[in-house]
Amino acid sequence: MNTLILPGYSSKNKDWAEEIKRRLAPKIVSRIIYWSHWETGQFEEGWIEKEVEKILDSEKSQINVIAKSIGTIVAMKILKLKPQLINKIILCGIPIYDFKPGDGKFYQVMESISADNILCLQNENDNHGSFIDVEKFIHAINQKVKIVSKPRSDHDYPYSDDFIKFLYEEKKSEKYFKSIISR
Repeated sequence: MNTLILPGYSSKNKDWAEEIKRRLAPKIVSRIIYWSHWETGQFEEGWIEKEVEKILDSEKSQINVIAKSIGTIVAMKILKLKPQLINKIILCGIPIYDFKPGDGKFYQVMESISADNILCLQNENDNHGSFIDVEKFIHAINQKVKIVSKPRSDHDYPYSDDFIKFLYEEKKSEKYFKSIISR
């Protein structure tokens, strides 16, 4: 099964995405979505919707998703429009401190899906959303979604080993979560 990597907004996330893709190989076949504004340098109104549409047009079979920062909103929109397309989803660095009015509603789709197929990783002191604040936000939507705190104070998510473990697992178990929490 292919894995789609949805990076953050800034072009600095291109390096993150390419490093994650490199680290996932050969165990996990992945494809990076390169945001169009990285090429043009221009913000375009409605760019998220356009990217979602391109992804929905190009992906015909079920996929896994690794999403970081603004990529998590893209992932939630895909999940809402075509829930059967996504097998497992990893959300990293949910940027709640950067939300515009109404952005939080995109995550409401998590209330109606199985929490067994979602993994949220949030750095303890991420400057775009602390673990404590993101945990409150997500658990207000779905108490069953597992959110793992990572001991960093930045917005970097180099957790390819955790990504591989989660995507390889047929069913999540408490043992699995304890193994990544204990690191």
